[in-house]
Order: sequence, then structure tokens, then C-alpha cells
Amino acid sequence: MKQRRVLISAGPTREPLDPVRYLSNESTGYMGARLAAEALLRGHRVTVVRGPASEPFPRGARIIPVTSANEMERAMRRQARGADAVIMAAAVADFRPARASGTKLPRRARLTLTLEATPDIVARLPRRPGRVVAGFALETARVLPHAARKLREKQLDLLVAQSARRGFPFGRRKVRAWLVERGGRVTDLGWAAKPAVARALLDKIEALWYGQPRRRQATHATET
Repeated sequence: MKQRRVLISAGPTREPLDPVRYLSNESTGYMGARLAAEALLRGHRVTVVRGPASEPFPRGARIIPVTSANEMERAMRRQARGADAVIMAAAVADFRPARASGTKLPRRARLTLTLEATPDIVARLPRRPGRVVAGFALETARVLPHAARKLREKQLDLLVAQSARRGFPFGRRKVRAWLVERGGRVTDLGWAAKPAVARALLDKIEALWYGQPRRRQATHATET
């Protein structure tokens, strides 16, 4: 079971509205940090492309900081060239202002914004034989049908589906989660802590590599 290279995206992105304001979301980067720590415990080399997250990340990981979706896409495309697994755990902002102001917008009674979609990063990454690509999907309704559609459309091997219908799903809270595989198999993870979700996903990735999960090392991945 040779050492593999694992590329993880984590945290939110920020899409500028003007020099001091931006569009973003509630992601803290905790899921990505737990994935990085779990991969390190299994002896893999880990690179994290990290948006402006508030959670600490393990010291053994190589951290590449970015801010916007465009910056994250460029970094992910560069780092994916040598990766054996890509895990898209970042909560990329789905929309950005079509045109950001170069100066601070004055306060006014009403402001109309025109938004455009940010790039679908994981769907646009180049594929190569043997690489495992995993993603995450957070839904408020019809979680599994939407997850299955996203897995097909984005050409993923694995997808972690999460429900935002009951309870706040961000940060260190437990999430209602399922693990969806390319062949259609669904594993119900129940209400799971994010370290447990990370273990389940790494188990599946390693099963695709080796036929079985790799034994976790006894060392502790310190955080920074």
C-alpha cells in the first residue's frame, strides 16, 4: 500500500462586491481540516487549497491559501496534476457579482445586484486513469436524488450528501450524511461527526486504490 497524494479543497470562497464587501457563506473549513488530518494519519501526502477558513489545519499538510473561486480553480488545476485523489470539500460561493466595483459603494436605500455563476471547479478538473475524485453536496430537499444527479453530471467517483433541512450544518456540528458511490450504492452515515465522515470517505477512497482501507498510523496530526 504505497503512499498516495491527496488534494483537498476546503473552506469558503469570497467573491468581491467592492474593495471592502464580498459574497460568501458560513463554511469554516472544518470538514476539509478533518479530511487532511485523516489522510495524514494514513500516511499520505496532503495538499490543501484553502479558502479563508477559520479552522486550524494539520501541520503536516501543504497549505495553499486562496480567496475567490477563480483563484481556487487555478490552484486546484495546478495541484491536481500529481494527485491520486481529489476531494472537493470547499463550499465555493455559487454566485459572484457580474461586475465588482473598484470603489466602495455608498449606502443607499436600494441596491440591485446582477450575479453570475462561479466556475464548477470539480466538474472542470481534468481526469486521468486511476485518480479518485470525490465531492460534497449540501441540500435542503430531495437530498439523495440531487446528490445522484450531481455525481453523474460532475463525473465523480464518490459524493458525500448532506442535509441542511434540520440543523445548522457548518462548523463542528454533526451532519446528516450519506456516502454515494458511482455504481449507485448509498451508505447511510446517519447523524455523524465530521471526523467520522472523513474516516468513511477515506476508507472508500483507499478501497478503490488498494481493495481495502489502509491502516491508520498512531501519530497525531498537529494543527496550525
